[in-house]
Amino acid sequence: MVLTQNHPEASIFDAKQNYHIYRTDFFGGKMTPKWWHLKKEIQEIIQKEGITHIIFGHFHPYCLLGKSLKLPYFVFGHGTDIALAEAKFVSKWAFRRVYQSSQSFIANSQYLAQKMANIAQDKAKIKVIYPGVDYEALNKPVENIGEYKRILGLEDNNLIMLSSGRLVGIKNYAAIIKLMPALLEQLPKLKYLIMGDGPEFENLNNLIKELSLTDHVKLLGHINDDPLAKASYYQMAHIFVGVTTQPEGFGISYLEAQACRTPVIASKFGGSAEAVIDGQTGILVDPNKVAEIYSAILRLGSDKELWQRMADAAHTRVKNEFSLDKQLAEFNKIIL
Repeated sequence: MVLTQNHPEASIFDAKQNYHIYRTDFFGGKMTPKWWHLKKEIQEIIQKEGITHIIFGHFHPYCLLGKSLKLPYFVFGHGTDIALAEAKFVSKWAFRRVYQSSQSFIANSQYLAQKMANIAQDKAKIKVIYPGVDYEALNKPVENIGEYKRILGLEDNNLIMLSSGRLVGIKNYAAIIKLMPALLEQLPKLKYLIMGDGPEFENLNNLIKELSLTDHVKLLGHINDDPLAKASYYQMAHIFVGVTTQPEGFGISYLEAQACRTPVIASKFGGSAEAVIDGQTGILVDPNKVAEIYSAILRLGSDKELWQRMADAAHTRVKNEFSLDKQLAEFNKIIL
């Protein structure tokens, strides 16, 4: 049973799920805090559905409601939510109060677990469960992948580099695009695809035009956030690059890429250093040093033996360690 935020396309998504979804406006209350009305709504769902445990999908001050609901409750942390808790005094205070009355806080990496412990000033209740990916769906052969390539102007002998995520400054896409002219001198068949949308779309598009890279760099826009929709891009890619300048909690896209035999170049800081094993399933770099990013792309793009070894290792690791079933089993150990 899920309670989540209203969304204009909710009916389409909800109809495809095999569980009941309740929706509301989380911040539509008439009194401060605007989320206080959630208490009554949650209590009604608890009574109607016979709920025995409560799981907050990420940390927010509305998790303070957990104690008053008089049921065991658990809180997941992902990255941005914990960063916000660190930055604001009120959120930090709320985090500590929620932590005291919760059963557990669940981090998506050891890196994030340490940040949680720093805020809570305790680590006894903090557990780590890495994200899982739908390995089977990601590896299902995509029909007409050749047609996808044709539409994108790609040829079978192209070296395809892929990134995925919201188009914002911290994702560092501009730095990678600026490296493309030098990379093309060494890797003339290189093409760079970026999945995602966001406030930097126009700026990045203008940069691509200024550098005369319209035939080499493609902004794909928003891609449906499900494995099947993304699989065609992950499967056609040879290298995945995600060098954010702000450390991430983990980074599910790194696992999705590796599941499809795509080695990853990622930041050596934050949870991405747990998602990628440096020198085995990809290469970790300092995202603020463009020379390191350039060198990593050049290595993977020019050394076929290295690429194959990393692709195989990445594929095997995700299959063995990051399946949805495995991560669900870890979660059940905590709540049951």
